Amino acid sequence: MKITALTASLSESSTSNRLAQRILDTAKQATETAAETANEAAPETSADPLETEVINLRELSHQLVDSMLTGVQSDALDEVYAKLRTSDAVVLAAPVYNAAPIGLLTMFLQLFPEAGLRGIPVVLASTGGTARHSLAMDQHIRPIIAYLKGLALPTTVFAATDDWGLPEEQTGMCRRIEAAVEELLELGSGRGAGGTGNSRGASTSGAHGTSRGVEPVDEFDPNTITPFEQLLGR
Repeated sequence: MKITALTASLSESSTSNRLAQRILDTAKQATETAAETANEAAPETSADPLETEVINLRELSHQLVDSMLTGVQSDALDEVYAKLRTSDAVVLAAPVYNAAPIGLLTMFLQLFPEAGLRGIPVVLASTGGTARHSLAMDQHIRPIIAYLKGLALPTTVFAATDDWGLPEEQTGMCRRIEAAVEELLELGSGRGAGGTGNSRGASTSGAHGTSRGVEPVDEFDPNTITPFEQLLGR
């Protein structure tokens, strides 16, 4: 099983990066515990190890802007999109400013190939100064994930500044992470075991058209347009 975490941090040492890493570490620990339990029950069986990767959009910021302005997508962006489309699960983590996730994440998702997250479980995670920002990812990013046919998990992980210093009894951050990871592994392991990967059946046309190496689809092909008389019910 492969989980890819995508962060939109402005620095390598940001709390958003730390939050994404904590989610991945929790997923690894849960996977190892489940594997040990399974081995005790059936020693002859072996589970595949959990593979994780963290990608920071900060390193692709200039290419994102260039792609948005010119409509030409870089090889590096194509590679990141391909990694997400072939992952069993995805973690999106971003800081919140002025009640909205940082624009890097929104820009990246707006350039994402259409339906490119089809059937992939997605954890929404964010950080901010106060709990007043806790619904920002749900309000701004959850609809985009739905449009891309991804499965945004019910539990959203938000970490305010106080969550990093106060006891777990007061913050409940670990419980939120564990709940999100449980949902993630339940859906993601199903894809890894019997799924077919996300590249099958998903369009690769992004906000500016079709990705390189893919046969373009003419949306104005007369053979695919519903006749006007049929639309009017005649």
